[in-house]
Amino acid sequence: MKLGKILLSSILLIGTLSAEDIMQKSMSTMEQGMTKIQKGFLNNNVDLIKEGSMLVKEGNALFSDTKVIKEYLPADKKHMANVAANSSERIALDINVLELNLDNKAYLNAANAYSDMLNACSKCHAIVRKW
Repeated sequence: MKLGKILLSSILLIGTLSAEDIMQKSMSTMEQGMTKIQKGFLNNNVDLIKEGSMLVKEGNALFSDTKVIKEYLPADKKHMANVAANSSERIALDINVLELNLDNKAYLNAANAYSDMLNACSKCHAIVRKW
């Protein structure tokens, strides 16, 4: 009986750590992408901006479904899954706007899309993480 409880506890712990790892990886990937985009704008390097955009897309993919978001949020934050989903949607739209403007060489509009992505990130962190 004790062995069963230990085994169950271990499985739950591994599941929790795995969820945290996925969340951390996603956030880290998005942070790397945002940093590359910013460096690209500062150095007039469109390729760097595009690399960053791909990373943000990759990291943001986790947050496209409210049900999935709830799995990764702590128990006391699960009710805020819609905030994260809305921010994710906003980021996805901004990435598209950024890329379209890059293709059209409308760099100021692309930079504005980056700024809106950053605001979406900050809003989610402020609400969900209670900054």
